[in-house]
Amino acid sequence: MEIRDVLAALGPLVPLYTDSDVLEIMVDAPDSVYVERYGKLEKTQVQFESPDVLRAVINALLGLAGIVLLPEHPIGEMRFPDDARLLAVIPPTALNGPTLFIRKSAPKMMTWERLFEHGAVTPEVHDFLQTAINARVNILVAGGPSSGKTTIANMLAEMIPADQRLIVVEETHELCFDHPHCVWLEGGGPAALSLTTLLATAARMRPDWLVVGELCGVETMRALQVMSTGYNAITTIHATSPEDALSRLETFCLMANLGLGLAEIRRLIASAPQLITYQERLPNGTRKMMQLLEVVGLESDLRYNLKPLFRFDADKGSLERTGEPPSWDPG
Repeated sequence: MEIRDVLAALGPLVPLYTDSDVLEIMVDAPDSVYVERYGKLEKTQVQFESPDVLRAVINALLGLAGIVLLPEHPIGEMRFPDDARLLAVIPPTALNGPTLFIRKSAPKMMTWERLFEHGAVTPEVHDFLQTAINARVNILVAGGPSSGKTTIANMLAEMIPADQRLIVVEETHELCFDHPHCVWLEGGGPAALSLTTLLATAARMRPDWLVVGELCGVETMRALQVMSTGYNAITTIHATSPEDALSRLETFCLMANLGLGLAEIRRLIASAPQLITYQERLPNGTRKMMQLLEVVGLESDLRYNLKPLFRFDADKGSLERTGEPPSWDPG
């Protein structure tokens, strides 16, 4: 499969797919096609002649990966050669008719300069994050859906010096960044390996850094164990606040059912991620980093000791230092 094959199969979606400002394409119905552009949803003028024509486009695209949708197998996913991802659902699961979702690979069009222009972060935050990477600080990138977690994780990975070896571990390939010394492991495909297995494998491959896709289940316990035993790591998690991120880590560890109590799990978490970045997608569609906190350890009552390092200032519209120094040398 080549990208020209994808373009030939996209039909009326080609102009949207080739528009560099479009991140996502959502086909809800033949006459209802939306895109996300600059963080906002827009209804387009693109239409399909009928549900059958939309279904034909879906069949042509999935056919490139050898996937055939049937009523008993109504959901299909694939990855394009340029790392865009497609998800399609047909009846009877899709009650309103065939539907299609495409998420393009945004990181390739993102730079720190563009993040500065959009107000997502400031040059001062960039420089601070570089000191954290240089100090080999474990980083947990937290935020809600479409808040920019993957973008920040990509940008952090590109900060890692070129002479250090990265192993990337994901269930489904989403991360996309440039680094000269990098190995990519994915749990999908015929082998269907778990992230827990991949993490154990990656730890034996002499990584300087592990870059782990979203933590969302029992693999969290293994990831935290790896981070707490001297491996450097960057990973992401869905959360509504930094505190919620830590709470979700606890929940995922309990799901592993290894017989550990909450106190033991909290001690493990407190020794793993050292820095939490938290970002949000605001009502106007913009994405901003809202907080940077250091996980210092646990209080005597087993509450997490969180040191705020940067906090979003609504009046200034940017992330500002709190005045608290990190435990590592910020340079």
